[in-house]
Amino acid sequence: MKRFAFIAALAAGAFGTSGQLAAQVIAWPQKTVRIFVATPPGGGDDYVARLLTPRLGELLGQPFVAENRPGAGGLIAQNHVMQAAPDGYTWLLAGGSMAGARYISLAAKYDVLRDFTPVSLLESSPFVMLLHPGVPARTLRDYINMARTQPGKMTFATLGPGQMPYWAAHLFNSMAGVQALEVRYKAFGEVTADLVMGRVDYFFAPFPTAIALKDRLRLFAVTTAKRSPTLPEVPSLAESGLAGYDMPAYRGIMGPAGLPEELVRSLNAALVQALAISEVRDKLLSVGSVPQSSTPRQLEEKFVLLIARFSTLAKQAGLKPE
Repeated sequence: MKRFAFIAALAAGAFGTSGQLAAQVIAWPQKTVRIFVATPPGGGDDYVARLLTPRLGELLGQPFVAENRPGAGGLIAQNHVMQAAPDGYTWLLAGGSMAGARYISLAAKYDVLRDFTPVSLLESSPFVMLLHPGVPARTLRDYINMARTQPGKMTFATLGPGQMPYWAAHLFNSMAGVQALEVRYKAFGEVTADLVMGRVDYFFAPFPTAIALKDRLRLFAVTTAKRSPTLPEVPSLAESGLAGYDMPAYRGIMGPAGLPEELVRSLNAALVQALAISEVRDKLLSVGSVPQSSTPRQLEEKFVLLIARFSTLAKQAGLKPE
């Protein structure tokens, strides 16, 4: 496929199949473009990145590759991109948890609004509140009432501070008025084993993990404001008694600060088109994700809202950077 030049006007939605529009042409990209993923291969971030990179390569005429840089709660990849040259060849698969990093990690020195350039949202997806089968409560209201009568005795699992399931659990505890003990694990397998055995009471799991465990654990509620179309039989926390609860995962693309506006517009336009491809949409929907592109400004506004929410939640829950 011949490399085609992308233009600034594409971000407004005026995408032509030939890439030939009457506007200033941008000679980008001219070599391989890397999207850094802050998690190991096989997870949700990795899935989204590897689904989109071949499409972006086809649209922009140069290879796009997903490169995993896990470690330090995402900081290794995030710092790498933050410190990269703003030349359009280094991008980040950014998660909503970046908005809360400074409230729970002493090592998180960046300001997500100052040190990164937003490009576009990619998708949103629910987490699922999982309970071990022996919990007697049949409804969320029953469970909350039961937990309130046992302050400090109920337990919830996390994979350590900072990720969105961690925030989802703390938001639940705060809104429900539940005093529960956090139990930290290093791997999903350890969490699910203890959930099945009843050693821990609840866990907010990524959607694919919950689906894989639906025959062994109770899928109690989803964290999005409405039910997931992929799991319509499971109610949302909001409809089950916690009005206003909404804590999905968000994934987007960001670059280092100082990127030329034309490069941001070009990648944004390609992402919008890639997310509109039926095969891409179907594959995202199959794992519980809702494809959701945006303007750079809309992604920035999403992080503004998340920062405010995490700041309030950290204060309410007494969370301190570690």
